[in-house]
Amino acid sequence: MKCIGKEQIDFENLFRQYYPILCEIGRGYIYNVAVVEEIVSDVFLRYWNNKEKINIRSSLRDYLLMSLKNGCIDYIRAERKRKHNTLYIDEHVVVCSTLADLGENPFDYLVSAETQKQITDAIDELPDRYRQTFTLCRLDEKSYDEAAKIMGITKNTVKSNLREATALLMKKLKKK
Repeated sequence: MKCIGKEQIDFENLFRQYYPILCEIGRGYIYNVAVVEEIVSDVFLRYWNNKEKINIRSSLRDYLLMSLKNGCIDYIRAERKRKHNTLYIDEHVVVCSTLADLGENPFDYLVSAETQKQITDAIDELPDRYRQTFTLCRLDEKSYDEAAKIMGITKNTVKSNLREATALLMKKLKKK
């Protein structure tokens, strides 16, 4: 007969309690169920392996939700970068690794990379609700209704947040 330790029971209880809701919320960011399940599993493993070192300021639920959100955003960014570095030539996928492969002029690339970094930094500096709204509507190309549903707010609040986010971004980028 196999003995089950208290830690294993604790982990299983935590997993059973939060796994379904984290997967459901994750599908609001990423439609691929397998990818969402992988990210949620990573969230649990990362938490469990580092629980002694982690300083949770609010609740475990909030911590797990924030970890999920960050994991989803990291995945989306990596996918965008991967897709950006892919060319389709005669229906064959070619992964590009040099500027010449991408057909980029090195000077233009440096200027656009610097501009992109400034924009990304400015977005990262936005307050959480504005950043999330801007990311969903402008980067992920979600409709106002979709963004409202994901964020649990009204469509008018999405519009307001987007207006504020855009105004803050314009101010920050004018300074640079």
